[in-house]
Amino acid sequence: MEKIKDILHDFSDVFIALFIGLLMMGVVAWNLGNWFDSDSRVIAMDIESQLEEPSNEKGETNEENSDGSPVEEDSSLEEDEEEEEVIEVTVVSTKKITIPSGTTGSGVAKILQENGLIEDTNDFIKTAEDLGLTARLKSGTFDIPSNATTTKIINIITGNR
Repeated sequence: MEKIKDILHDFSDVFIALFIGLLMMGVVAWNLGNWFDSDSRVIAMDIESQLEEPSNEKGETNEENSDGSPVEEDSSLEEDEEEEEVIEVTVVSTKKITIPSGTTGSGVAKILQENGLIEDTNDFIKTAEDLGLTARLKSGTFDIPSNATTTKIINIITGNR
């Protein structure tokens, strides 16, 4: 019993140091996810899904009548099909926005307005306040799609998903 007390007494400072070290590593690992933003992968997947090409391409087939002569297709049907195949594809560009450290919410709104991502700075600030995320606006470099809504932009900058 006396030996156990001596071991605990001699190594108590080492045990406390290990406990504090493990606690610090746990806190850092838990908060590390907020420091690094993985939205760029999510944005890339969103853009790819929006830019999908239609997969209904016409296959060339050689049809023949029973006597061996090729079947003639009605040209008016081909024109109608071509008109139906016209699909508007909106290209979404991604803008790389850098927000300096210490920038206020109005400063962030001004940067976004200068880059053409938002039209009204007051609308951006009001939306951020309504979402309760004004204190969580981060500094750094963000990839923001040009067609993103104000709420989506705020979620990208705050790191919310």
